Amino acid sequence: MSLQQEIINGLKDEFKFKTLGKEWLQGGKCPDCKQTTVFCAAVDPKVVRCGRSNECRWEDTVRNLLPDLFEDWSKRHPRTEAEPNAAADAYLSHERGLDLMLLRGSYTEELYQDYKTRATGATVRFRIADTYWERIIDRPGRFGKKAHFERGGTYGGHVWMPPVTSIEKLAQADEILITEGIFDATAITQVHRHAVSAMSTSNYPDRFLADLRSECVRAKRHDFPRLVFAFDVGRAGVEATRDYVKRAKRDNWEAEAMQVHPDGEGKKLDWNDLLLRHVNWKGNPEKAPLSDTAFETYRYNGAITIAETAHAKGKLIAARRAEQAKSATFYFRHNNITYWAKVKSDDDDDDGGKKSLSGKVHVEQIANCAFRLLYRERDDIKNETRYFARIDFPEGQSEKATPFSNSAISSVGEFRKTLALHASLYTGTAEQLDRIMLNQLRGLKVVQPIPFTGYSRDHKAWVLGNIAVHKGATHKLNSEDYFDFGKSAVKLLSRKRMLDLYYDPDQLKFDWLPHLWTAWGPKGLVALAFFTMSLFAVQIRDKHKSLGLLEITGEPGAGKSTLIEFLWKLLGRNGYEGFDPNKATPAFLARSFLQVSNLPVGLVEGKRGEDDKTPHIKAFDYNELLVLYNGRSPRGTAQKSNDYETNEPDFLGSVYVMQNERINGIPAVLQRLMSMNIDKSNWSAETKASAVKLEQWPSEEVSGTLIHVVRQEAKWLEFFFERFSYHDEEMPKRKPGLYEARPIKCHSQLAAAVEALAGLFPSKLAQSWIDQTVAFVDAMALDRQTSAGGDHPLVVRFWELIDALLDREKATEKGTGLSINQSRNSKTTMAIRLTDFEIKCRNAGLTLPDMDKLKKVLSSSKNPKFLAQKKVNNPDGKVVACWVFEWKGDEAEGRII
Repeated sequence: MSLQQEIINGLKDEFKFKTLGKEWLQGGKCPDCKQTTVFCAAVDPKVVRCGRSNECRWEDTVRNLLPDLFEDWSKRHPRTEAEPNAAADAYLSHERGLDLMLLRGSYTEELYQDYKTRATGATVRFRIADTYWERIIDRPGRFGKKAHFERGGTYGGHVWMPPVTSIEKLAQADEILITEGIFDATAITQVHRHAVSAMSTSNYPDRFLADLRSECVRAKRHDFPRLVFAFDVGRAGVEATRDYVKRAKRDNWEAEAMQVHPDGEGKKLDWNDLLLRHVNWKGNPEKAPLSDTAFETYRYNGAITIAETAHAKGKLIAARRAEQAKSATFYFRHNNITYWAKVKSDDDDDDGGKKSLSGKVHVEQIANCAFRLLYRERDDIKNETRYFARIDFPEGQSEKATPFSNSAISSVGEFRKTLALHASLYTGTAEQLDRIMLNQLRGLKVVQPIPFTGYSRDHKAWVLGNIAVHKGATHKLNSEDYFDFGKSAVKLLSRKRMLDLYYDPDQLKFDWLPHLWTAWGPKGLVALAFFTMSLFAVQIRDKHKSLGLLEITGEPGAGKSTLIEFLWKLLGRNGYEGFDPNKATPAFLARSFLQVSNLPVGLVEGKRGEDDKTPHIKAFDYNELLVLYNGRSPRGTAQKSNDYETNEPDFLGSVYVMQNERINGIPAVLQRLMSMNIDKSNWSAETKASAVKLEQWPSEEVSGTLIHVVRQEAKWLEFFFERFSYHDEEMPKRKPGLYEARPIKCHSQLAAAVEALAGLFPSKLAQSWIDQTVAFVDAMALDRQTSAGGDHPLVVRFWELIDALLDREKATEKGTGLSINQSRNSKTTMAIRLTDFEIKCRNAGLTLPDMDKLKKVLSSSKNPKFLAQKKVNNPDGKVVACWVFEWKGDEAEGRII
């Protein structure tokens, strides 16, 4: 399938177009306004946009919408002897939208290798002067910089020009646009204007200008071409434009500027971006992004950008507004100071600034900084909105993503207070602030805050702090501290970063896997499989409606903590194993469960009820795990509103429990546990060495494992669900006596996750390891089925002591009041007087359990079955208070203990 067909199929899946014509795809659903008004070209689309140009104005590039199709150009288009520049050609044509006929002979496809990491990637290379410049086209995010000049080479004073351009042609031009990059110069050339590239904002092209002047003199031209500096949006481009225009004028050149946005403000948008929009333009040609009308707007933007004084800039803006019949009062920024301007005529009668549009311009400062709203953060659950602004200071410093409340942008007093927090002062009026906000709120980007770290079901993305994964592609925070996925934008609500991730796919290695096997064998792979399965908890519950809970037990010092802490390293959380639920308040517990999604939550070393020596502290009830198994909310709260709304957010993670002994709970909870015991039985010098190696493994070398796993979401889920169905059917056949549906389901999930490890870590896992681990999971399932139907550990211990006392009884004591069994019918019932039980245990040297706690759970005895607590007439004719149970005499030896 060709790249073009993959792009069309991807856009169809994404937007569900209703009309599929030969020229246009129409009727797609807009991600912003939710109307079916999205359209794009049916052949070689570059931009997708909403047709509601006045109400919505949403648009995005195909590159942003389908990033996975624009990653590895050399893999999709391998070079051949016939086509040595195949990947470079595809990149320039499809990614950049450039006409290759304008570039033939000026570039080659090469290979770049990073000096430190040794990672490699295909590049498209252009010669300039005595050096070259190259752009990495294979997953450039792996490298510190996407583009490089030749080491030791110099291009100072020179420019790059398209091969269809020459110094002779430029000498005959009316004007020459000097851009920052090669792709920008080519884009402008493609719309029939003369352009060259200075290659960077730090390169004033004095040698090129000297050659141009010489050629003009040779051609006997007296009015030299006009120079137009058209650098990129941003501070560096603006400052260079101002400096170079002044310098060119000193050298007797006619010089101007063009800017996509005034003062280089606004969304990052270069000439190549505008070309992509231009070639897909559907509308009035005069309003196309690179039309003659648009270039006049960019020229005006450049003029006000290089204005030397606030008054001069105010006059330029006033003249433009007069042409457009706009209000004669307006605000603007100059040198990072905010001004208010008003046009005053001789007969100005102060009619609100709408009568006179020409005359003297009065300018006053209204803030000692410049501010611009970047986006708004909308929380629909709390019905709250926060705004974030960038504040720029005259000295050159800036503060990005500064929060402003609703009241701060609607009340001049609150606005002044907020600005004062950043050592700035607003002296304008309330009316002026309202006008400013009316302008800046128009079309403001909406960013949705995510209250947890991990997977967002609504956005189908993992938001992990400093990195996000969306549809298999990684995204970094943009300059405004949020992730832009094209159709949506998100950020973490909390500034605290739970995970510290380092991800480089070319440097990520899995040499730790053999050590994991050596140290813990199948139990290590079980824990690893559970952690990887946790990364897809939401998707699994969406289909299975539940996810099993892992229980890890073992004596102190057996290596439980070392194992879990290493697995957390793989997820970017160093030195962490979980928290003790008995030391947590209810609010802490609820927040701990709700602050993650598709990540595990660990309950560690929580004392159980029978061992709690501090009765004033309420012990954690492990029966509460029941609701977490199905992903239901661990806590409900009342919503702050005028009605009866409540809030019960779902639990979106997984749960593991780690302590010395198994937890106690109702059978419904126990059946949902997948339990394994880690002991010292297989300890050796080799296992210790591997455990120590993993304990000391640097987190930054393995934390990228999380990203590596979730990027394979589609393949992993397909394999997992297929293997789950297999194990759900085959596990009872492999393990005789296993029949309970719930343990089978939970352990089939675990077995499928174990087998999925081979796909995540190819060549590092031996098949025999997988086979042994699956067999171990089968045994775990049978053990859980058996233990879930048994008695409380205290009850089990009680019957062990009863057996010991019965063995010690003399034959003459059986069937009398001296026996531990006070029942007259000892073949069918067992009646036990607890005071006699205590005395006989002490006399026999047997350790008694906690009798107060035993009395609380003894009535739950299943084998033998508890009947009643009542007074009975013993064989000696005395009435004694007893605990009465079913009894089968000697056959009772077969009970589960």
